[in-house]
This record gives sequence, C-alpha cells and structure tokens, in this order.
Amino acid sequence: MKTIAQLFEGIDYAANYIDCDSKIDSIDHDSRDISPAGYPLFFAIKGTHHDGNELINAVLATNKNTIVVSDRDHNRGIKVPELGKTMAIVARRFYDFPDEKINIVAITGTNGKSSICFLLRHLLDECGLLSTVEYDIGGEILAAPNTTPIAIDFYKLLHKCWQNGCKSVALETSSHGIDQSRTFGLAIDIAIFTNLSHEHLDYHSTVENYFLAKKKLFTGENGSVPKISLVNIDDNYGLKLFEILNANGQRVRTFGFHKNADFSITNVSKSFLAGSLFTVKHGSESHGFETKLFGDYNISNIVASIAAANILGNSFEQLREKLVTFDGIPGRLDCVQLKTGALAFVDFAHTPYALERVFSTLLKQPHRHIISVFGCGGERDRTKRAPMTTIVTKLSDFSIATADNTRREPLEKIFDDMRIGVACGKDAIEFIPDRRTAIERAVQMSRKGDIVLIAGRGHENDHKIGNKIIHFNDKEVLEEINAKL
Repeated sequence: MKTIAQLFEGIDYAANYIDCDSKIDSIDHDSRDISPAGYPLFFAIKGTHHDGNELINAVLATNKNTIVVSDRDHNRGIKVPELGKTMAIVARRFYDFPDEKINIVAITGTNGKSSICFLLRHLLDECGLLSTVEYDIGGEILAAPNTTPIAIDFYKLLHKCWQNGCKSVALETSSHGIDQSRTFGLAIDIAIFTNLSHEHLDYHSTVENYFLAKKKLFTGENGSVPKISLVNIDDNYGLKLFEILNANGQRVRTFGFHKNADFSITNVSKSFLAGSLFTVKHGSESHGFETKLFGDYNISNIVASIAAANILGNSFEQLREKLVTFDGIPGRLDCVQLKTGALAFVDFAHTPYALERVFSTLLKQPHRHIISVFGCGGERDRTKRAPMTTIVTKLSDFSIATADNTRREPLEKIFDDMRIGVACGKDAIEFIPDRRTAIERAVQMSRKGDIVLIAGRGHENDHKIGNKIIHFNDKEVLEEINAKL
C-alpha cells in the first residue's frame, strides 16, 4: 500500500484535515463501491448524469475514513485543480505502473479501432484487449461499458491483465477518453492512428478539435510519448499527423495503400465471401497474405495490425500463418444467408465515412438490389444525421430508417433531422420506429441476389430507449426472423 503523500507526489494539491502519511488500500469513483472498512480514496467526479460531490455524505456514512478527492473545497479531503489528470496519475501509481510491465498498443481514429484490437489479440501471444466490444483481461471476458474506461478502472484492468499473464494489451483510445485524461501518463509501446472523419461533433464542436484531441495521444500531451507511432497515410489527417510527428523528430512508421508507406499494401485480390489476398511491401521485401475478410478498409486494418505485431518482434511468416485462421470481428460485416436467397450483413457503421466504406465494398459485389436498415443515435451528434441519410438513400435501392439508441431524445425529432438528408424520392425510404419491425420488413422485401445491410449497432446487445435498456442484438433478431420464414 502507498501513502497519500506517495500517490500525490509532484501533484498540485491542498489537503484539508488529512494525514498524508495515511496508507490507502482502495481507490474508487463509484460511491457504491466504497468499502466500509479500511482507508479508501474516493474521486468525486462529475459525469453526464451524476455528480460525485453530491454523494460525499453517503460515502462518509459508509466509511468515515474515506479520503475525498475533488476539484472543489470540502471540509475534509483533497482538492486538486485537474481532477481527471490527477485520477489517472494516482491510479497508475496505486496499481504499480502495470503499463510498464506489458506491451501497450493504443489505437485511435474514427473507424477500425475494434477491428485492429481483435486482430492483434489473434496475432500476438497472450494479448489482452480493451475495446468497444468487450474487455479481455487474460482469458476473462468482461462487458465493456465504455470504449476507454475511466482512469481508475482503466489502470485496474491493465493491472489484472498483467496478473493474468498478458504480455501485451491492445486497447482503443477514444477522443473522449484522451480529452478527459482517462489514459494520462500511459506508457505506450505503439500508438496507431487509423483515420478521422465526421464524428462526435456534439462533444468536440469541430473536426479540427476532434483531430487535436486524437493528436494528444502521439505528441506527449497525454503525459508520455509513444516509443513508436504507426500512422495511416491514406487518410488526410493521418498524413497531417505524420508530418507533425516527423517534424518533432519522433519515431513514426506509416501504413496504407500509398506506395511510399513503410508497410505498403499492393496486389489486392478480392473474392467477396471467400476473403482476400494481398501483399505487404516492407523495405525491399514483399510478403503475401490471405484473409477471410474482404473490403479495402478491412485490409488496411489488417496491415496496421501486421505492422504493429512485426514491430513487436513477430516475423511476417508467423503472422501469415496466424492471419489465415482469423474469423472476423463481431458485428463487422457479419453475414447471414437468408431463406429468401438474399445475403444480409450486420455492421457497426454509424458515421458517414463508415457507411461510405461499407457501401463501397458491397456495391462492388454482384447483386440485384441493396436494401438498408439504419438509424441515428439520440442525444448525440445531430450534424451527422442528414449526411448519413444522404449516403444510405443514395447508395441503396431502398432504405428503412428506424430507432438506434434513441436514449431520451424523441425519435420523431431524430427522424426530422434524417429526413433533411433524403437524397431521392420519398418512395425510396420508409421510417419505421420499431427496429425489429424494420429488420423484418427488409428481410421480407428481399429476393435472391439482393443484399440487406443492417447498419449502426453491429455487436451491441443493449438498446437504449428513454430511460430503459433492453436486450437487442441485430444479428440475433435477424436470425430469429430468418428462422420463421
């Protein structure tokens, strides 16, 4: 156990009626987790719906020895100017710097983060995973309430990964997580940048601000500089980031279809459901690979993973053998053969750019019609609703708009924003509030040779409607409907 003085060394803080030589035996941000025994540290953080400062009396009633940490003055506790950053520094120290004991591969970007995490877990030996889909802390699979957990949970999970024998951890770092200092101080072996497009403008206001938040992971503004950065230079913001890092004199490598990339993709041969063949040119050598995945964006994600694994010491030959056995990522172009003769795909695409990438892949395949089901999240970036609708209605033969995590926002208000973006005649799109009914309608419309795309939720099991959370998995629902045909 460490003392308060040890945990807060070098941090600007004021202690009110606190013995800084007291040893802390637990740290929490959730008042419900405070132990009635011992000497806990409670970080009173303000979230979207709850303010920890309002729960301090309840915390002290549970354990009068609790030390409260806040950015406000309290009768008994510790006040700090930057609560999020302090929480990350203290958590990292409390859990004895787990990030320094294992290889950390941190992935950020608008799209592709989960795919790269899953690929790295498959390609690397004893690799943990912290992603939007799930947390794998060394064979123990946990639900993932956040893409990037709050700092206390984040470093606790890394500590468990180390305890459970992980040699590496692949983790998604969201722009929210970076901006809120959830991973501050993280010792990163490889930082990967995938791409950047319209997303989270309800939080960041502009795409440029969104980029600046992502950039912090690479430049040291997140508390440490990665040992090496791996950047997609097919993306304009990736190229911009590469130029910044190169000018800073940092170690940076590139990947992509660009001929000058350090890990350059060439000779792509695609056969849709049968997968893809491609070559990676690295230096003077070329290495052929085979995968069950298809689509240029999937190949880009694969090469990012191959590059990272190679940098960590794995040979291209080893990676070639492992890649062949990778089956895919839950909710990423998950295919279901319908009894109508159509092919249905469930995909997580929920941004304009992600939808464009999925359609670019599906439109290249032989098909009769493309029928799409999609929605836009409530209480989230309203500015992407019309562009998403434009893309779906332009590239589909028929579209069905429906609910997708409306939360507490009225669905009709979301539909009104979406209607602005309809790119073709009114007959080409229906608005069906109930998502199961919408999926059923798409299936019943389909015929042999058609492609049905169910976009937006992918792997998700929880559908947030109002204040309720109901179990709803698009693929499960699709298979249930299909079974009844």
